[in-house]
Amino acid sequence: MKKQAFNYFNKKFSVNQYTKVYKKIDFRKGYPANYQRLKIFLNLLKKHEPKTIIDAGCGAGMPLIKIKKKGFNIKGYDKAKNMIEMAHLNLKKNNLNQNLIFEDDFENPKKIKKNSVDCILGMGAFYYSQNFKKTMLNQTKFLKKNGRIIFSLRNKLFDVATLNSYTKKFLYEIYETKNLKKQFKSKFQKLIKNFPNTKSKIKNIDQNNVFSLTHNPLTIKTELDKIGLRCDNIYFYHFHCLPPMLENIDPVYFRKKSWKMENPLDWRGFLIASGFVVDCVKS
Repeated sequence: MKKQAFNYFNKKFSVNQYTKVYKKIDFRKGYPANYQRLKIFLNLLKKHEPKTIIDAGCGAGMPLIKIKKKGFNIKGYDKAKNMIEMAHLNLKKNNLNQNLIFEDDFENPKKIKKNSVDCILGMGAFYYSQNFKKTMLNQTKFLKKNGRIIFSLRNKLFDVATLNSYTKKFLYEIYETKNLKKQFKSKFQKLIKNFPNTKSKIKNIDQNNVFSLTHNPLTIKTELDKIGLRCDNIYFYHFHCLPPMLENIDPVYFRKKSWKMENPLDWRGFLIASGFVVDCVKS
């Protein structure tokens, strides 16, 4: 059974990791996906200029601190107590009030007034929800009329380009192979049998058995419309220059080539970016 995300992010190594990833780009240590994601969020905040902002699932607080230093009125919360402790230390180091970050649960917040916030941010939080629709409905309650919610999701369509067991699973789903005649099913299985299993020296969130969801960027607008959110646009991040299994050949080269491809509005993001940011309004 997959463990809930806050248990994973409450661990010491997770706390340290999510403090460091926003400090500087170092292709030797990993891909700066979070750095690129924050850049997209900052550009959207500059564009929309919300008066009050809540960062839901703010972690160790580094993005919140960067946003605060840009002059925005922002507060945040997280469920992982160790993340909160680190966030308070990071706030103190940056001469900011520790009360800017408090403990709460992004799936069902208790400490925010309804209809009180101009903008809610979810930077890498909402796809860890056990019930995405319920979480989004709960978050929407706190937005003022025409309030905005900006959040990131994992890209389900990226499974097509990974050329591994994720691709196998995705193809089985879209072709509805359960309904095929035996000879067609057998032939199809032979076509995709050589896709390798997802084994990599480079650890990711899935390998840590943490519950998370992927979403289809082609259908997310319809999904959000049903819960009263109008999606204005989506922006892709964490591009891959080749299928991720090839990163092990030369990680630094792979990451540098991928970084040059980063363009939030590039149509190729539908297939070769593993994440995307959704910008929507309470309708």
